[in-house]
Amino acid sequence: MAEAKLWYAVVTGANKGIGFESVKILASNGVRVVLTSRDEKKGHEAIEKLKEFGLSDQVVFHHLDVTDPTSITSLAKFVETQFGRLDILVNNAGVSGVNPYETVGSTVEWEKLTQTSEMAEKCLRTNYYGVKETTESFLPLLHLSNSPKIVNVSSQAGLLKNIPNQRAKRVFDDVENLKEERIDEVLQEFIKDFKEGSLENKGWPTIMSAYIVSKAAINSYTRILAKKHPNFYINCVCPGFVKTDINRNTGMLSVDQGAASVVRLALLSDGSTSGFFFIREEVSNFWFVIGADTANLNSSITRKLSPPNCYIMGEEPKRYAVVTGANKGIGYGICKKLASSGVVVVLTARNEERGLEAVERLNKEFGLFDFLVFHQLDVNDPTSVATLAAFIKNLFGKLDILVNNAGVTGGKLLDGDALLRKRNGAEFDWKKVGYETYELAEKCLKTNLYGVERVTEALVPLLQLSISPTIVNISSRVGLLKNVSNEWARGVFNDIEDLTMEKIDEVLKEFEKDYKEGTLEIKGWPTFASAYTMSKAALNAYTRIMAKKYPHFHINSVCPGFVKTDMNHNTGNLSIDEGVQTPLMLALLPYSAPSGCFFHKSQVIPF
Repeated sequence: MAEAKLWYAVVTGANKGIGFESVKILASNGVRVVLTSRDEKKGHEAIEKLKEFGLSDQVVFHHLDVTDPTSITSLAKFVETQFGRLDILVNNAGVSGVNPYETVGSTVEWEKLTQTSEMAEKCLRTNYYGVKETTESFLPLLHLSNSPKIVNVSSQAGLLKNIPNQRAKRVFDDVENLKEERIDEVLQEFIKDFKEGSLENKGWPTIMSAYIVSKAAINSYTRILAKKHPNFYINCVCPGFVKTDINRNTGMLSVDQGAASVVRLALLSDGSTSGFFFIREEVSNFWFVIGADTANLNSSITRKLSPPNCYIMGEEPKRYAVVTGANKGIGYGICKKLASSGVVVVLTARNEERGLEAVERLNKEFGLFDFLVFHQLDVNDPTSVATLAAFIKNLFGKLDILVNNAGVTGGKLLDGDALLRKRNGAEFDWKKVGYETYELAEKCLKTNLYGVERVTEALVPLLQLSISPTIVNISSRVGLLKNVSNEWARGVFNDIEDLTMEKIDEVLKEFEKDYKEGTLEIKGWPTFASAYTMSKAALNAYTRIMAKKYPHFHINSVCPGFVKTDMNHNTGNLSIDEGVQTPLMLALLPYSAPSGCFFHKSQVIPF
């Protein structure tokens, strides 16, 4: 990347391990790096090693002890004098808080390692306060960058599931009211209980105690900083269980594999994420491991940390989904199937009572307690949509699957049997068995298209954090272009190269105007299920726009078939389970699957 030559970085604790490898990769990308180390001799030796890779011109050494304010100030002045600003700060320096040299052979029995209050205090002083003081010293220089980034090297050991102490957990997770002073209070209480020998009684971790608490504190500090400096990109990352001196090289990943996750965040492009916790390259949340390859974790440590509060990677569901309009029918069926597949699903409904009943029913009948959560959602209410997005961000930190299922017909059916007779080929006069009104048509467009757009736009930032973001728009064959009799509208919807949301708006405004004036038939609009047809045609067009706009997403429309639902008075010829098969297939598509298509019966068909 050409612009990387203009970037300046500082990496702490960089004479070996992940820090050294991070320096090497950054320098290889044209970044000018200050390699720092507490031990000057080892720091200079690290610079000599970099000569083997032809990178010594890109790297300069400076002494840094993150527990010494004078040392930190000296480094900040050096960077200011040499570069005038700082673009990237990687806070990597850290200690374990135990004596790892008590190990014998290649295994580490972490529960047997000595912990003292002196070691614990040093651990907090280095892993938390050292990061904090280094960061505070560099903030003025980072403010001079066009794209300031801070990467705090953390650990999944610091996830809140590993801290049994309820007060500490609440403080660290209360991001709205979180302050550094509150973190200090928690750490002071921890040290007091450590010195008094009451860790277990007070609900603190008993293995790697200080390390876990220090990393939980740094994760919380990351969130505070990200909120305080919205123009920065500030994240924490667990690089995985890497072979380093801290674990006597018992890790499962090489240092270059671990450092790659750190550098990826250091080189984030503008408009990227901030305030998140990453497990290697995937966003997790601050509570438990969302899921990744088991090679990222020393499971022998994790099993001993705080069972059952600590989750083993691979045991937690890897994907998170939202299904709209899901208290019954197709939405309900999709929730059931996704949850049964190990996806954590947010079942949404406009009616809170019915939504909660749906979740309770699924839990009772299918035992899906760990995979279902309810949240109220009215797709036509911007506040409701924003509340859902905030809920997902706080609980999961990302979203993998969005199923836009909520919809209305745009009319009222008075005689369901008449619809069944029409399906069997009988004559059918819509005016005698149902009715449509302008108000119902307006509501139909508002829900079926603009509700989908509103929800999608609100959740796109969270979907972008997924390694395989997927959007499934529940549509209908009624919305195929062959059913849009107005030639102008059909031409607009089919012109994928020049199609925009503004052009869709123009078509729908014209449709509404003609509907209001009673000129649908004269102007060539559909006269049966008019609004429903146009809303689904518009939704299909929106699907194509979004697929083009987000080429790394999988975004498709699907007709589930003529399914027995309340919408058609249960006159369909497919069961709910049959109807959800294709939507489910699209929701769980593999990474290389198609996007921007219309599916029916598991097959792609033309729009």
